[in-house]
Amino acid sequence: MPDLFQQQSPLVQIDLGDVKGNAPEISETPFLGYLNIRGRSSNTAFLAALLKVIGCEPPIEANTMVESGNYRIYWLGPDEWLLITPTGKQGQVQAELRKALDGVFSAVVDNSSGLTLVEVAGENAGPLLATGCPFDLHPRVFKPGHCAQTRLAKAGMTITPMRDGPGFEIIIRRSFADYLLLWLQDAALVFE
Repeated sequence: MPDLFQQQSPLVQIDLGDVKGNAPEISETPFLGYLNIRGRSSNTAFLAALLKVIGCEPPIEANTMVESGNYRIYWLGPDEWLLITPTGKQGQVQAELRKALDGVFSAVVDNSSGLTLVEVAGENAGPLLATGCPFDLHPRVFKPGHCAQTRLAKAGMTITPMRDGPGFEIIIRRSFADYLLLWLQDAALVFE
């Protein structure tokens, strides 16, 4: 009898295949933890709780992200952040944050089952994404440490430049992941 509760990547049925020509490499990092955090960046107790649990304060500058060990936290709005945790750690981190934030105006919601991370890497990653994204992805304006919420082929996403080479990390809803991957594969044909 199949395990009904076994985790599956939203892209389990899509063959990411070999990269041909100058096409960017497309891959998925499934099963990371995604916690949506709400609070007031002006509240020192809120900032101290995040520092205690994840080792850094959330970024307060618009469209930036910070890293602390195995955690990444993205600015989504003046009072909203997305925290990415290692696989399977989101429940523990959520519990620790809720305990540290007890009595502090805040919310911590686990969105792990609804999101996945897709990487588009290589010299032509920017030109490929530019065919379906209205946001300026050029490295002179969109650098590592930046993030943005925008659209790619009509699908909402959060995007950030990769830290170790040309390319981008895209956080997308699981329900749009297969559509987006098929669109990327089709759009990448011009680089073969």
